[in-house]
Amino acid sequence: MFALKILIALLPLLALAKANAIGQQPQLEHLLSEHFEELARAQKVAPHLVERVMQKIKDDQTVEMSSRIIGGYDVQGVDNAPYLVSLSLTPLIYSHQCAGSIIGKRWVLTTAHCAEELRSFNGDIVGTPIYAGLSNRSNVSDAQVRYVDFAATHRSFSGVAGSDNIALLHVSKSFVYSSRVQQISLPDLDEDYSNKTTALYGWGLTNADGDEYSKKLQYGFAPLLNSVQCAKLLPADAPLSKSQVCAQVKACFGDGGSPLVYWPIDGPAELVGLGSWTYIPCGYADRPTVYTSVPAYVNWIYQVISAYYQLN
Repeated sequence: MFALKILIALLPLLALAKANAIGQQPQLEHLLSEHFEELARAQKVAPHLVERVMQKIKDDQTVEMSSRIIGGYDVQGVDNAPYLVSLSLTPLIYSHQCAGSIIGKRWVLTTAHCAEELRSFNGDIVGTPIYAGLSNRSNVSDAQVRYVDFAATHRSFSGVAGSDNIALLHVSKSFVYSSRVQQISLPDLDEDYSNKTTALYGWGLTNADGDEYSKKLQYGFAPLLNSVQCAKLLPADAPLSKSQVCAQVKACFGDGGSPLVYWPIDGPAELVGLGSWTYIPCGYADRPTVYTSVPAYVNWIYQVISAYYQLN
């Protein structure tokens, strides 16, 4: 049975060296980021951060190669995915860790494994910076930066693939909507998008053997597969649940929480899924990537938001 391990953060050259040692044996992994080219360049500014990353590497032997949407395309203009946000590992310097989607002026939807990794690294997810309005990550000066002041992860998330991998983040200051920053529509409860063409947006490497993320936003598209269709393309022991869907968009580490989107002919984009887990090497045996099915959690999302406003 494939071993499931939560990915840790590390420097790009160490990731590349480790990946070369691993070879091509498939593993099952959450889609976390492990390339920190920004942190590597910032070693003189904040050397203690780099030391913490290095210590995590020494303490954890589950390091794997990082990647992105394999075989994707450059997005032409941030207004094509204005709901997409980048969550930074640390508030001291921008360093992409995972992605999320704006669903309200103060609300971002992402995956629980993304939220828990940020909490684990920083001691608390509160204070995590969220960058909106990004297309090219080489220039974040025009981004709207907001800070998390509340986070809710699904109580049934256990840290393993197949559990309820979803989280909701509240920011202390509202996003200002523009052509570059917008919210995405939530689907109806249990809406079925099977066989409809969906698109995934994210940042990362241009291939599984690279060692630096693409600065330009990437996308890939493929028909959505429901859990029954997906099970036929995955090993018999794959931890697939009815609250997950698949698409053969080759996502990988760094695409955790990235939005899988459906564009109806007569309406705005709808949030179908969140990048959750995959087998690596990325795209191994053409196995699909697994996503948290957003329609399965619409009630949970509204319940969390309602409870927040009742208590605050």
